[in-house]
Amino acid sequence: MGDYRKKYYEQSAFWDKNYLEIPAEKKRIEETIKAIPPNMHSVLDVGCGNGCFVNTLVSIFPDRFDRVIGLDRSHEALKHVKTEKLNGNITDLPFEDESFDLVTSLEVLEHLPQEDFKRGISELQRVSKKYIITTVPNNENLADSLVRCPKCYCWFSAWCHMRSFNKNTLQNLFENFKLIEAKEIGHVERLAFNRKLLILYRFFRKPVPPETAICPQCGYQNNGKSKNLKNNKNSIDFRSSILSVFKRLVKLILPGKKRRRWLLALYEKADRQI
Repeated sequence: MGDYRKKYYEQSAFWDKNYLEIPAEKKRIEETIKAIPPNMHSVLDVGCGNGCFVNTLVSIFPDRFDRVIGLDRSHEALKHVKTEKLNGNITDLPFEDESFDLVTSLEVLEHLPQEDFKRGISELQRVSKKYIITTVPNNENLADSLVRCPKCYCWFSAWCHMRSFNKNTLQNLFENFKLIEAKEIGHVERLAFNRKLLILYRFFRKPVPPETAICPQCGYQNNGKSKNLKNNKNSIDFRSSILSVFKRLVKLILPGKKRRRWLLALYEKADRQI
């Protein structure tokens, strides 16, 4: 099959929503803007999506930056970007070396397969003159978010997440940039269950992937037309009720660890003279 990720990111369902109306997302954007060092004149946001970050940035600070660009692989996403924008990929940024004072890549790195990840990390460093800011899910348990394709029965990430990050992995993420700050941001969440509890969780979880999910193996997408959704509504409602009770019991029985939803990291070019 072709590149399922290209189809995945062109879905309007991702980009038609206003993320600033979601309190957690709004807080993430606010924390990212606070982390921007002073005296930045140019900003490139790689993987800008529908422009939630860059649109907010130019709205709040119309005169602070000389140039703010949003770059994304999705044409559908770029329809919503209200500043300078460009269709492109993190693996091949169409800019000269050190073109921007600040390069941001927010909720992007966790989506990259290994080859793209290595190339993307290199490209972010190449085009940044001074700083890089990233945000990623905090210590995400990838197994906890897997869904099962009802056609070929393979397990896959509904959100195309391919890697997990913690503060240790962020420490040496870039070869030519040093970590200045790494902090947890967003609302507090409970860490994933242990293996045995995860098996039970999967059993009672809604069996059909969300409508935006695309199976990487066979290309299946339910598009809201799955027979399972129509014919087994009572079964799904029952599973959802059991799952809700199960989660409450887990919270009561097991204290568990908690963490904030995202990690925000600020990097400075290692050889930069202050």
